[in-house]
Amino acid sequence: MWLEPAAATGFRLLHRLAILTAALTFLGIVVGGVVTSTESGRVDKGWPLFGGKLLPDFSAMAENPGLLVEHGHRLAMIAVGILALLIAILALCGAEKRPLARKLAIALPFLVLPPAILGGLTVKMKLHPAFSILHVSVAMIFLSAVATYAIVTGRRWIEETTRLDGKKLDGLAGIALTTLIFIYVQIVLGAIPRHATADVGGSTMLTIGNMIHIVWAFAVVTMALFLAGRVIGRLSKVQQLLRPAAGLFALILVQVFLGFATFLTQPKVPAPVVDEHKGFVASGSHEALASVHQGVGVLILLTALLLTMRAYRVRYVSGADPVVEPPLQPEEGVAS
Repeated sequence: MWLEPAAATGFRLLHRLAILTAALTFLGIVVGGVVTSTESGRVDKGWPLFGGKLLPDFSAMAENPGLLVEHGHRLAMIAVGILALLIAILALCGAEKRPLARKLAIALPFLVLPPAILGGLTVKMKLHPAFSILHVSVAMIFLSAVATYAIVTGRRWIEETTRLDGKKLDGLAGIALTTLIFIYVQIVLGAIPRHATADVGGSTMLTIGNMIHIVWAFAVVTMALFLAGRVIGRLSKVQQLLRPAAGLFALILVQVFLGFATFLTQPKVPAPVVDEHKGFVASGSHEALASVHQGVGVLILLTALLLTMRAYRVRYVSGADPVVEPPLQPEEGVAS
């Protein structure tokens, strides 16, 4: 496991960069959801440039909402790529001493490339919606990876000393991991009806995608509520597990309501994909609800990831040595 803290200044910087990268990735994904909802993905087909220029025209973005969200999504993800590269460089330069954590940091720039390439090719070549679904799938993998690195560079991870009885932890980490996988699958399945268009797939893809997404939602809700209830019922005094469990419980309830509202407001026929369109191709209550629904879904994934990581960490610390040891103290100034 990743136990040994690295050099103080560089390690603290790595942690802050990882948090910033995860936050920008989440923002980029939310804006990308608006792009999908409003069918604004092809408002500018000059990817990777902005209207044929190196930098976007902010006055044009202000005048055209479609251009604003499309270029905003690109700018956010460009910033994410640069930050991921900085993390890898710092790790290579010795700021990260732990072998597994260093490998994860170095992998981040490579993990951000697939969603960027898929997104760009979809814009330029009008790829089948299956590639847009794959785009979402690999984007979630990158977000999970950078969020994981932000967690394992934090002070709470490094200084974790919680020792619990094995009976209380029995199966918790495995349940948390299974729930996390279920949530990831649900996000991918949700991308099927989201990317159904009048041009490709149409009502058939929309109907089948909705059916699969709704059926799998029952499995996700069951697992998430079972996991949250287990932590709240058995481990209510362990704050590092209780807080994400309570957050997961609350977010799931909100998401069920949003999913129901999104389904009820969904048009029977998907919106067409329009190139070089000024404004949103589609807009209204459904588009707004669908974007919020996707954003909350990503928050649920991140919350489940945090709970899973902490469950494994506590399990490791609890079983590492039967004798209670002093807290793991990082070098002066390490982590935050």
